[in-house]
Amino acid sequence: MSSPLAFISYRRADSSAASRWLANSIARTFGAESVFVDTESIRMSEKWAQRIELALDRSTVLIPVIGAHWLSITGAHHKRRIDDPNDWVHKEIAYAIAKEKRILPVLLSRTPMPSAEALPTPLAPLCDNQAYELRDERWESDLDGLLKELQRFSFQRAPGIAIRYPSPMIALRELTTEEMRDSLVSLPGWQLQTSVATSARAGTRVELVKTFEFASFRDAICFMNEAVARINELQHHPRWENLWRSVTVCLSTGDIGERPSELDITLAKFLDAHRANYDAPKRPATEA
Repeated sequence: MSSPLAFISYRRADSSAASRWLANSIARTFGAESVFVDTESIRMSEKWAQRIELALDRSTVLIPVIGAHWLSITGAHHKRRIDDPNDWVHKEIAYAIAKEKRILPVLLSRTPMPSAEALPTPLAPLCDNQAYELRDERWESDLDGLLKELQRFSFQRAPGIAIRYPSPMIALRELTTEEMRDSLVSLPGWQLQTSVATSARAGTRVELVKTFEFASFRDAICFMNEAVARINELQHHPRWENLWRSVTVCLSTGDIGERPSELDITLAKFLDAHRANYDAPKRPATEA
């Protein structure tokens, strides 16, 4: 008999950070093989759709993570994505309903449960399932209750010492113009840039951008590698590029439509401080 598996269903534009925190908490409590979340569980060499379908089939419980924009996010022709039978969140929930899988909706930051009338007809039975809240101000106690709920579904805690789960920053918002201006004063060299988004969410993204110069290619690579621990701790990853002795960093928050948030300010300040650990770039000698 296979071990229990929690399948995390979420929208990146709505609850990416919170879903990763939830998946990590489940994995640390019940073991790495106890949870499936697409960005973490699918290796680049595997077929994405096939892996999702296999995980859905094996899952013990489907956990749709529902934030404030989960229902209203639109796709092509400005139509709600949840209404599209080919949308992956739609397909995941419809599959779980059809196969009579356990469904445990998780509501973030006091988001109300969608009504049956607000959902497409195939997904209306989602409302028959008791939802669970993860509140910002009571994240740790709510999370503990959720993990105990999973134990009722035959999930077994991994042996070891008790784990304290830190509170994630899931109540993110775009910085106001004034907040962004004040932040840039303390972030020399960082600039705001607007570009076309390349993800499935068509539109523009606004990023904090800075290029760091180093004395050598080795220093540039070490700078990136040694920043990884803090980046993983924040659960907030930059878009960056290395070209010889330079590293260009682009920061934005996908959960709020690829706009700067407080997470980006925190990461920018860390990277500035981290850069101070390396020698200044060597200037070419001027000709006599």
